[in-house]
Amino acid sequence: MHKWSSQWLLKLNIKKCHVVSFGRNVDINYKYRIVDENSQLMELERQDKVKDLGVWFDERVTFKEHINKKIDKAYMMLGVIKRNFRHLTISTFVLLYKSMVRSHLDYCSSVWAPYMKGDIKALERVQGNQLKSSAKMRHINIPRTSDKMLMTT
Repeated sequence: MHKWSSQWLLKLNIKKCHVVSFGRNVDINYKYRIVDENSQLMELERQDKVKDLGVWFDERVTFKEHINKKIDKAYMMLGVIKRNFRHLTISTFVLLYKSMVRSHLDYCSSVWAPYMKGDIKALERVQGNQLKSSAKMRHINIPRTSDKMLMTT
């Protein structure tokens, strides 16, 4: 690794290098080492999860932590909308929702695509809870409201 990074003039920040092993039968006792800029052998720290390009990967590749963090962030953004925008038209709400909430839920979704029913329901609950709590939309059922707002679940 040191030879390759030197050849391509890419310096590695050893403090930011970690080891995460993905799979079921992984030898967690194996020690990975790398040569630093002083030609000393450094042991890499093992972690059970890593964040790469905004997506949390865990050892079992369940993306549970990532999904929970995204749901928390979406609820935080919904709170910002509720606190700062009292009187909204449907079109204004859709614009705010898609830019401030949905963008967090959709980012890299092709990588972490939820496949477990519980994760899918938790993600859909973010949209359902907002629609139910909105004063203007309490009398409209959720599927019709989602269609009216051009937001699919």
